[in-house]
Amino acid sequence: MTGADVAAPAREAVATLRAYRADWVHFTNWCAGHAVSPIPAAADVVAAYLRSLTEFAPATIRRRLAAIGKMHRFNEMPWDVTDGRIRAALADMTERARRPAPPPTVVTPDMLRAMVERCADGSPRGLRDRCLLLFGFAGALRRSELVGLQVEDVRIDRAAVVLAIREEGQAQSVSLPLPEAKEMCPAAAFTAWQQVAHRQTGPLFRAISKGERVGGRALTPYAVTRILQRRAAMAEIPPEIAVALSAHALRAGYIVAALRQGMDTEALCQHTRYRDPRALRQYERLLTHD
Repeated sequence: MTGADVAAPAREAVATLRAYRADWVHFTNWCAGHAVSPIPAAADVVAAYLRSLTEFAPATIRRRLAAIGKMHRFNEMPWDVTDGRIRAALADMTERARRPAPPPTVVTPDMLRAMVERCADGSPRGLRDRCLLLFGFAGALRRSELVGLQVEDVRIDRAAVVLAIREEGQAQSVSLPLPEAKEMCPAAAFTAWQQVAHRQTGPLFRAISKGERVGGRALTPYAVTRILQRRAAMAEIPPEIAVALSAHALRAGYIVAALRQGMDTEALCQHTRYRDPRALRQYERLLTHD
């Protein structure tokens, strides 16, 4: 056996451990956002977590479940992966991943502009929501990426806002172009939000109290959904569309707009962090309704 033969499994083992570590961090962050204990984790909690992984492939979902189990066994905590609630959730998510996804409800560029205009009241909530809307759309951010952004993940260059999107222990740079219209500029929105958030590190998008006090806790994906629906209602978007918006609508809206403009598939996959171009098919179906 050669040195290369030994090194290859070793590299794979290191990569697997890195992925498990990232999976555990993802689970603990989800638990923190839902005020539940990650260890020992109740079967209902694990099942709810698995059902939240709607954007991930079956292999990723199974690996994340394995990471939770490994952490419990390492800490000599009770763990039963055969629990009916966990098995049912895993089976449901695996089957769901095999089915063609229904066309998502999207935020169009016109809707985005109208929603951003309703954030121009100068309040901390308005400044946060404007930045969230522009980052989420221009970056085609997944809901987990949006709420997981840290202040230190943002860098402003001359021609773009550059985000460090972290997934499975790796960071990928995503550039948000700077438009001429200041009210739609991600850099201007970030700067204005930072002037009231007063944070150099930690979650970028934070909860705000009824008294407009910026807290330290990151928003949850559900909170992002509520923000989108509220801003859509304020923008007088038809109620049947506003109530159907989810935290995924910003990402979906960017992808549909890019496809409509004829953006190169390879470039679009790179920007959206899709490894397989077939993932774009669910969005291409929306173009047939134009």
